[in-house]
Amino acid sequence: MDFMFTPEQEALREEFDQYARELMRYAPPGWGSSIEFMYSDDGWDFTRQTHKKLAQKGWLVRAWPKEYGGVDAPVIEQLIFSEVMGYHGVPTGDILTVGMIAPTLLAIGSEEQKKEHLPPIARAERYWCQGWSEPNAGCDLASLTTRAERKGDEYIVNGQKTWTSNAHHADWCFMLARTNPEERRSRGLSFLLVDMKSPGITVRPLISMSGRHLYNEVYFDDVHVPVKNRVGEENDGWRVTRATMNFERTGIGGVSGGRRTIERLVATCKQVRWNDKTLADNPLVRHKLAQLAIEIEAGHALAYRIAWAQQKGEFITAAPLASASKVYGTELALKIANTACEIFGLYGQVALSRWAIMAGKYQDDYQFLPGMNIGAGSSELQRNIIANIALGMPRTW
Repeated sequence: MDFMFTPEQEALREEFDQYARELMRYAPPGWGSSIEFMYSDDGWDFTRQTHKKLAQKGWLVRAWPKEYGGVDAPVIEQLIFSEVMGYHGVPTGDILTVGMIAPTLLAIGSEEQKKEHLPPIARAERYWCQGWSEPNAGCDLASLTTRAERKGDEYIVNGQKTWTSNAHHADWCFMLARTNPEERRSRGLSFLLVDMKSPGITVRPLISMSGRHLYNEVYFDDVHVPVKNRVGEENDGWRVTRATMNFERTGIGGVSGGRRTIERLVATCKQVRWNDKTLADNPLVRHKLAQLAIEIEAGHALAYRIAWAQQKGEFITAAPLASASKVYGTELALKIANTACEIFGLYGQVALSRWAIMAGKYQDDYQFLPGMNIGAGSSELQRNIIANIALGMPRTW
């Protein structure tokens, strides 16, 4: 693996960096305090405006083919863009939209589906949510019960989805539904694209521990979905879903964002005093900070390894690496939040006060990030995937 960039790539990185700094001058108060903030009423306008600006510069989907709104840039250039923007906390296109459904359509979708959905995504004009989890089917997604009964050239969808991120803002939903009730588990599922304006869809908020609105319950009551909106073959939705999951787990933005968080944490420890010394003078604190910095570097290397494998077309190799990156990244993010709360003690638990450290970021992360170890497939599930695909061990599920 070559870690060196060409002079042209370094110049591109500098251009991205300068523009990111300019964009963040207009971030609303509280931005960066929580991942949920970008989807909140206070943050959503800034998120959409930023996506528009990045789309107008042709950066949002650089690696896509030109016919769908990209510039045919190498995967590595897209990685550099994501890394720089992640470091500065710039929203780079909703992960569900640009990071999941778009690459799925590029790889598996029909030409009609690509032409209908990809250009609006590239222009930051269409947002998506993910209709997978159900009240009794989360990480065990194959046990879902939402039905899609085919009648002529339509499916009639009935069921409930839960923990649906950003459904309250989404224009479309990509979902799994059971199209063959005679089959069990992953067999008999189909991958459908559903217009959220369709009659019969009800969205209800699920407010998180931090009091913010990211998640939702979504109910489908006799919702009509054209058969042309099915991705892949009928009853073959599990294969499409696995591809979508791998796209979701390959981003570097979280790693670079974690690097920035640690830098800010170190700077804060150099300023906060306790017993006539700064926190950074405490050897136990210094050890904790050093360990986090080391682990961020390991996560950075892993994310680059995935991009390198993808650029060379090693998608089978990239799949277990993506699972490894997901486990490592989400568990490290939670560790950073937990460590910060340990370092600052009671002050790390304060929000909305002049006593709050970094505007209460760490207590917010402490409440939110445990869910990230479950979302997109729990850490336990990811370890099973790594064992089965990468190590050749027998399946346990």
